Amino acid sequence: MIFKIKRGTHYGRDGKVYKKGEKVESTRDLVAVFSPGKFERDFAAEQKAGIVTVSKPNIPPPVDKKSEYGKDVTSEFPTAETIEVMVFEDSKWYTIVDKAEDSVLNEKKLRRKNVEPFLKQYLDEGADDEEDTDED
Repeated sequence: MIFKIKRGTHYGRDGKVYKKGEKVESTRDLVAVFSPGKFERDFAAEQKAGIVTVSKPNIPPPVDKKSEYGKDVTSEFPTAETIEVMVFEDSKWYTIVDKAEDSVLNEKKLRRKNVEPFLKQYLDEGADDEEDTDED
């Protein structure tokens, strides 16, 4: 599938940085995965590239995408998209959720100013080394 970036930037799995207006190819439905309005599927580009689709056009998600953790604000944190986690805001408190595991990564809710440092630490240390509590 080919998507046009409608706002912000996107950090591809290959490490490339895509900016507003650029197109990115993905096997995942980026419209469904990321916050509303960030991506738009480009059916014309897919047809031109010879990409055959059997799915129906994307129906945009609700404008206020909420979960049990709060409002999805992942697109506001570039590092979150890079490491494939989601960031939710609830009354100015933030929760970081691993997309694959659907598990909360931060023990305590964070303030906005602490989200990006937490994500960078998580990226640097790796998912298995968040805290060294195991005794050998």
